Amino acid sequence: MFRLGAQLLILVPLVGFFLMRETRLAPASLWENRWADFLSMNAQRSEQPAAVTLVEINTESLNNHPWPWTPLDFALFFRSANSFHPEVVATDELLRWEPTQFAPAEQQKISQYEKILREQLLESGKVLLGARLGMPADPDLIPPLEGVRGIRRVVGDPRLIPDFTAIEAHASDEYRLSSALGFTNLPAGAASYHLVPLVLRYRGQVVPSFTLQAALMLEQLTPDDVEVIVGEKIRLNDRVEIPIGATGRMRVDFGVPRARCEFSDLLLSAEQASLGHATVVPRDLLTSRLLLLVPRDSGVRTLQLAGRKGSPGELFGAAVATIHSRAFIRRAPVWVEWMCVGLATLALVDRDGVSGAPRFFQAARNAGIRPLVRAALALA
Repeated sequence: MFRLGAQLLILVPLVGFFLMRETRLAPASLWENRWADFLSMNAQRSEQPAAVTLVEINTESLNNHPWPWTPLDFALFFRSANSFHPEVVATDELLRWEPTQFAPAEQQKISQYEKILREQLLESGKVLLGARLGMPADPDLIPPLEGVRGIRRVVGDPRLIPDFTAIEAHASDEYRLSSALGFTNLPAGAASYHLVPLVLRYRGQVVPSFTLQAALMLEQLTPDDVEVIVGEKIRLNDRVEIPIGATGRMRVDFGVPRARCEFSDLLLSAEQASLGHATVVPRDLLTSRLLLLVPRDSGVRTLQLAGRKGSPGELFGAAVATIHSRAFIRRAPVWVEWMCVGLATLALVDRDGVSGAPRFFQAARNAGIRPLVRAALALA
C-alpha cells in the first residue's frame, strides 16, 4: 500500500536539513540576503533616524565641479560643513593629488588650493579620511612600518581577518596629521555586498576599518574603548555589541533611516546660514552628526547594494547608520529553524495517525494523479 503520509514524515525533515545547510552557502545565501534586504527596506521602522547624513555629489554638482575634484572643491565641502558644527566630517576619498592629473592651468594653482584645504581641515572638529591597505609590489621588499592605532583588546584567533603588509594609499601628510584615517578595503569579486568589514589586520595587528572608525568618532570613543571577540561581536565600551563573523564583517541593514542632501544644497544652506536665513536643508540634518561625502556618478557606483548599484560611500554610510541605530540583522538560532521543520512535519500528521495522509493528498490521489505524486517522491 502506498503510504504517502509516512514518507512525507521522513522527507520533510530531510528537506528542512538540506535547506538549513544550503542557505548558509552560495548561491542560496545570496537569495536569503536579498530576502533580508527586502524585509529591512519595506518593513515599518520604529527606530529614530541615524545621525548620519550623506552629502551626495550628483550630476548637477559635477556640472559645476567636474570630477576629479581639486583640493579647492574639497575645501568648499569642508567649509560648508563646518558652518553647521557636525560631529564628524568624512570622505572615503584619499585627498592625495598628483599635479600631472590636472590641466596645465590648474597645476599652477594646486599648491595654493592645498593650503586652503589644510586650513579648512584644521578648522574642522573631527575629520575622517579614506586610506587603503595592500601588499607591496615586490613581495621580497618589506615596506617601512607606519604608525597605525590598533585595537588592543582582541579575544580569539584573528587569522581569518584579512591581513595586509602595507598601507597602499592614504592622504598627504599635511592632511592626515590633523585627521583620522579609515581603511576602505572591501572584499574583492563579491556578487553583492551585504557585509562590510569592521576590522582588518595590518601586519598582524587588528585595526578599525573606515566604518568602525566613523562609528567610534560618532560615539565619541577611541580604539582603546573597543573589544573584539573574533567571530562573535565587537563591544564598544559597554554601549553596544555589534555582531560580526569570523572575518570581522557585519551584516548591513540598508533600510535604516538616514538623511540625504545634495552637495549643491549644502553649499546653498551654508550661504543662507551665514546671512541668517532659513536653510534649504534643515539644520538638524547637518548639526551634531556624521556628514559623509558620497559621489553618485556612474563611474563609482560599481557595487551591487540591496538590488541596485551603489558606491562604496553609500555602503559605508548604511553600515554606520546600522551601528548608530543598533539595527543589527541577526540570523535566527538553529533551534528556531528546527522548530519550523518540526511544525511542518507535525502538519502532515492526520488525525487518524501518522500513517494516514493529509486530506489534500487523499483528494489528489482520488483525482487520479497518484502516479505523478509517486514520481515526484521518487525524484526527491
